Amino acid sequence: MPFELPSVPFVGLDVGGTFLKGARIEGAGRVAARLHDPIARDSREALLGQLEGAVRTLDPEGRAAAIGIGIPGIVEQGSSRVRACPNLPELDGFALGQEMARRTGRPAFLENDANAAALAEAWIGAGRGSDNLLLVTLGTGIGGGVLLNGRIWPGKSGYAGEVGHIQAETSGAPCGCGSSGCVETIAGIAGWGRRAAAALAARPSSLAGKTLDPANIVAAAREGDAVALDVVDGTARALSIGIAATLLLLNLDRVVIGGGVAAAGEFLLARIVEETRRRTFPQVFADCTFNLAELGSDAGVVGAARVAMVGLSG
Repeated sequence: MPFELPSVPFVGLDVGGTFLKGARIEGAGRVAARLHDPIARDSREALLGQLEGAVRTLDPEGRAAAIGIGIPGIVEQGSSRVRACPNLPELDGFALGQEMARRTGRPAFLENDANAAALAEAWIGAGRGSDNLLLVTLGTGIGGGVLLNGRIWPGKSGYAGEVGHIQAETSGAPCGCGSSGCVETIAGIAGWGRRAAAALAARPSSLAGKTLDPANIVAAAREGDAVALDVVDGTARALSIGIAATLLLLNLDRVVIGGGVAAAGEFLLARIVEETRRRTFPQVFADCTFNLAELGSDAGVVGAARVAMVGLSG
């Protein structure tokens, strides 16, 4: 994406269900100031006040050209309105970008947080050099963002890229989306624990008595624990179903795996790559490279700032 304004700062806000992260981004993605605070959930007005205050804290001289905001929800295309934000329902239907522009006196642009992170990784992270990219974020849920020709592909209503809700099991566990057997029910954090607990009921494992979270399961798998290896392999298979379907549809050249669970690193990535290879045409697979995300917890704020850059460029 050629648009750059290296001498002008931008503010990026990553609005989560639990924390607000913010940064002033200068130059080619340099974080010049940052904040990380518990989200104000008392009311919409309290949250708006917090966002306004964050902008002023991060950019006290008022030099930022624009503000970008990433939210864990769906943004109405062609507007600055939140369509749906399950973790912050007080924002549902609210024109957040317009209100933040009014409060700060600067243009404000709104985007889904996974889409924003995809922009960040494509700009200065593991997606550098790619204009056609899929970012998959592994955490409580499975998020996804698609870039085509260097731009976020939102689809008609902003729902594009929902890799976590491709069905991986025809008769699997119920999903919060209303379907069942979605990738997220298997590869989301709760899915790791549920599958490990079911296996422990029938087989001995070093996981007995431990918290059944991805970190402990991956550690046991690295030591060769059979139950843990089955859970990791099941996660890789589920993710590969969603990734392979996306590659076959769009013939992308880069897949980036991020999010907290991606701390499993190459141990998980290698399994995802091999399972995806088995499910795609050889040339589609050969066209694509697979990388672990590089920006870590900065992906959201850098991505939000990048949303503002792209929005300002028109």
